[in-house]
Amino acid sequence: MVVKEKESTPRKLALKGLGRIEAQEEKLRREKIALLRGELAKARERVQILEHELRALGDPEASRAVGWVNWEGIYEQLPARFSAIEVAVMTGVRPGHVASVMHRWRAEGRIAATARGKYKKIAPHDVGGRK
Repeated sequence: MVVKEKESTPRKLALKGLGRIEAQEEKLRREKIALLRGELAKARERVQILEHELRALGDPEASRAVGWVNWEGIYEQLPARFSAIEVAVMTGVRPGHVASVMHRWRAEGRIAATARGKYKKIAPHDVGGRK
């Protein structure tokens, strides 16, 4: 009768070590992704500042290169009271586009008109129970 011994060969031990190494590699990969995303966000913010400065100086190429606008980011950057012209300068888009965004924000209860082309942000608790 042949008795099978419990397998404790180096091959099985190596696999246990390999799993630990793979887990460490995965953790390092996630940390690297988080670090790179942070650096990318900083770079995008810097580019946004440079584009804004160029548009403010009237550079036509910077105005053409605007492309997609992060309206949520623009809203967060706005002071408590602002004008549609300020938003147009910040974003580099045409006044008609700004007007449509202002209309949407008013419909959402995020802003209120104070005068023609002038707006104020509405605090979340001021908007009928909205957060």
